[in-house]
Amino acid sequence: MYKGKLPIFLLFFIVLSCGITKQKYVIDDYTIVPNAKEVLGNKGLSAFVFENNKKLLPFQQFITNKFKLDSYQEKEFWVTIDGDKYKIILYDNDELIKYINTSDFTLANQNPDVVNVGSTADFIALSMISSRNEDCLAEGSLYENIAVKYLKQLKDDYLSNDR
Repeated sequence: MYKGKLPIFLLFFIVLSCGITKQKYVIDDYTIVPNAKEVLGNKGLSAFVFENNKKLLPFQQFITNKFKLDSYQEKEFWVTIDGDKYKIILYDNDELIKYINTSDFTLANQNPDVVNVGSTADFIALSMISSRNEDCLAEGSLYENIAVKYLKQLKDDYLSNDR
Protein backbone atom coordinates (compact mmCIF):
# COMPACT_ATOMS: atom_id res chain seq x y z
CA MET A 1 0.00 0.00 0.00
CA TYR A 2 2.81 2.46 0.90
CA LYS A 3 4.91 1.50 -2.15
CA GLY A 4 2.31 2.86 -4.56
CA LYS A 5 1.65 6.12 -2.70
CA LEU A 6 5.28 7.12 -2.07
CA PRO A 7 6.23 7.68 -5.74
CA ILE A 8 3.01 9.61 -6.33
CA PHE A 9 3.66 11.76 -3.24
CA LEU A 10 7.25 12.45 -4.36
CA LEU A 11 6.14 13.34 -7.87
CA PHE A 12 3.46 15.66 -6.46
CA PHE A 13 6.04 17.32 -4.16
CA ILE A 14 8.51 17.86 -7.02
CA VAL A 15 5.86 19.34 -9.32
CA LEU A 16 4.62 21.67 -6.60
CA SER A 17 8.07 22.88 -5.59
CA CYS A 18 9.04 23.65 -9.18
CA GLY A 19 5.82 25.53 -9.84
CA ILE A 20 6.10 27.99 -6.96
CA THR A 21 7.83 31.21 -7.95
CA LYS A 22 8.82 34.12 -5.79
CA GLN A 23 7.20 37.50 -6.43
CA LYS A 24 9.59 39.93 -8.14
CA TYR A 25 9.29 43.69 -8.04
CA VAL A 26 10.04 46.28 -10.69
CA ILE A 27 11.88 49.32 -9.38
CA ASP A 28 9.93 52.11 -11.07
CA ASP A 29 12.11 54.98 -9.85
CA TYR A 30 14.22 53.82 -6.91
CA THR A 31 13.89 51.80 -3.74
CA ILE A 32 15.56 51.97 -0.34
CA VAL A 33 16.90 48.65 0.90
CA PRO A 34 17.77 48.39 4.62
CA ASN A 35 20.69 46.44 6.12
CA ALA A 36 23.02 46.51 3.14
CA LYS A 37 26.77 47.14 3.35
CA GLU A 38 28.42 47.28 6.75
CA VAL A 39 30.91 50.03 7.49
CA LEU A 40 32.78 50.85 10.65
CA GLY A 41 30.28 52.17 13.19
CA ASN A 42 27.21 50.99 11.26
CA LYS A 43 25.87 47.45 11.23
CA GLY A 44 24.17 47.69 7.86
CA LEU A 45 23.63 50.85 5.86
CA SER A 46 20.48 51.46 3.89
CA ALA A 47 21.00 51.54 0.14
CA PHE A 48 19.41 53.63 -2.60
CA VAL A 49 18.88 51.19 -5.51
CA PHE A 50 17.77 51.91 -9.07
CA GLU A 51 17.82 50.16 -12.42
CA ASN A 52 20.92 50.70 -14.54
CA ASN A 53 20.65 51.88 -18.14
CA LYS A 54 23.27 49.76 -19.90
CA LYS A 55 23.12 51.92 -23.02
CA LEU A 56 24.85 54.75 -21.13
CA LEU A 57 28.45 55.04 -20.04
CA PRO A 58 29.12 53.21 -16.76
CA PHE A 59 27.79 54.96 -13.66
CA GLN A 60 31.30 54.85 -12.17
CA GLN A 61 32.59 56.90 -15.11
CA PHE A 62 29.70 59.37 -14.78
CA ILE A 63 30.49 59.82 -11.06
CA THR A 64 34.22 60.23 -11.73
CA ASN A 65 33.57 62.93 -14.32
CA LYS A 66 30.87 64.73 -12.32
CA PHE A 67 32.81 64.91 -9.05
CA LYS A 68 36.29 65.10 -10.65
CA LEU A 69 37.53 62.03 -8.79
CA ASP A 70 41.08 60.80 -9.28
CA SER A 71 40.17 57.34 -10.53
CA TYR A 72 37.33 55.18 -11.76
CA GLN A 73 38.17 52.83 -8.89
CA GLU A 74 37.04 55.26 -6.17
CA LYS A 75 33.88 53.95 -4.53
CA GLU A 76 33.59 56.53 -1.75
CA PHE A 77 33.58 60.29 -2.09
CA TRP A 78 32.44 63.33 -0.14
CA VAL A 79 29.82 65.83 -1.25
CA THR A 80 28.64 69.05 0.36
CA ILE A 81 24.92 69.73 0.55
CA ASP A 82 23.77 73.02 2.12
CA GLY A 83 27.10 73.39 3.91
CA ASP A 84 27.09 69.88 5.44
CA LYS A 85 29.41 67.07 4.32
CA TYR A 86 28.15 63.61 3.36
CA LYS A 87 29.95 60.54 2.11
CA ILE A 88 28.42 58.62 -0.79
CA ILE A 89 29.35 54.95 -1.05
CA LEU A 90 28.98 53.26 -4.43
CA TYR A 91 28.49 49.48 -4.50
CA ASP A 92 30.36 47.53 -7.14
CA ASN A 93 28.56 44.58 -8.75
CA ASP A 94 30.02 42.02 -6.32
CA GLU A 95 28.94 44.08 -3.30
CA LEU A 96 25.52 44.55 -4.83
CA ILE A 97 25.07 40.79 -5.08
CA LYS A 98 26.52 40.21 -1.60
CA TYR A 99 24.55 42.81 0.36
CA ILE A 100 21.35 43.28 -1.63
CA ASN A 101 19.12 40.46 -2.77
CA THR A 102 18.68 41.63 -6.37
CA SER A 103 16.79 38.44 -7.18
CA ASP A 104 13.79 40.18 -5.55
CA PHE A 105 13.79 42.67 -8.44
CA THR A 106 13.14 42.33 -12.14
CA LEU A 107 14.23 44.63 -14.94
CA ALA A 108 11.69 46.96 -16.49
CA ASN A 109 13.94 47.82 -19.44
CA GLN A 110 15.80 44.96 -21.04
CA ASN A 111 18.08 45.65 -23.96
CA PRO A 112 19.79 43.27 -26.36
CA ASP A 113 23.47 42.88 -25.51
CA VAL A 114 24.35 44.58 -28.81
CA VAL A 115 23.22 48.01 -27.56
CA ASN A 116 24.93 47.72 -24.16
CA VAL A 117 27.72 50.28 -23.92
CA GLY A 118 28.29 50.62 -20.19
CA SER A 119 28.26 48.43 -17.16
CA THR A 120 26.71 44.97 -17.23
CA ALA A 121 25.21 45.44 -13.75
CA ASP A 122 21.42 45.37 -13.73
CA PHE A 123 21.11 47.69 -10.74
CA ILE A 124 23.10 50.50 -9.14
CA ALA A 125 23.22 50.98 -5.37
CA LEU A 126 24.46 53.88 -3.27
CA SER A 127 24.59 54.51 0.46
CA MET A 128 25.07 57.85 2.17
CA ILE A 129 26.45 58.69 5.60
CA SER A 130 26.77 62.02 7.38
CA SER A 131 30.04 63.48 8.62
CA ARG A 132 29.13 61.92 12.00
CA ASN A 133 28.88 58.45 10.38
CA GLU A 134 25.08 58.31 10.57
CA ASP A 135 23.11 56.35 7.97
CA CYS A 136 21.33 59.10 6.05
CA LEU A 137 18.94 56.72 4.29
CA ALA A 138 17.77 54.92 7.44
CA GLU A 139 14.05 55.18 8.03
CA GLY A 140 13.40 58.04 10.44
CA SER A 141 16.86 59.61 9.99
CA LEU A 142 17.00 63.39 10.20
CA TYR A 143 18.95 63.29 6.93
CA GLU A 144 16.60 60.94 5.07
CA ASN A 145 14.84 63.60 2.98
CA ILE A 146 18.11 65.36 2.11
CA ALA A 147 19.77 62.08 1.08
CA VAL A 148 16.84 60.79 -0.99
CA LYS A 149 16.42 64.12 -2.78
CA TYR A 150 20.15 64.34 -3.56
CA LEU A 151 20.52 60.73 -4.71
CA LYS A 152 17.35 60.91 -6.80
CA GLN A 153 18.72 64.02 -8.53
CA LEU A 154 22.05 62.23 -9.09
CA LYS A 155 20.21 59.24 -10.58
CA ASP A 156 18.10 61.48 -12.82
CA ASP A 157 21.23 63.34 -14.02
CA TYR A 158 22.87 60.03 -14.89
CA LEU A 159 19.85 58.62 -16.71
CA SER A 160 19.32 61.82 -18.70
CA ASN A 161 22.99 61.82 -19.72
CA ASP A 162 23.22 60.42 -23.24
CA ARG A 163 26.76 60.74 -24.34
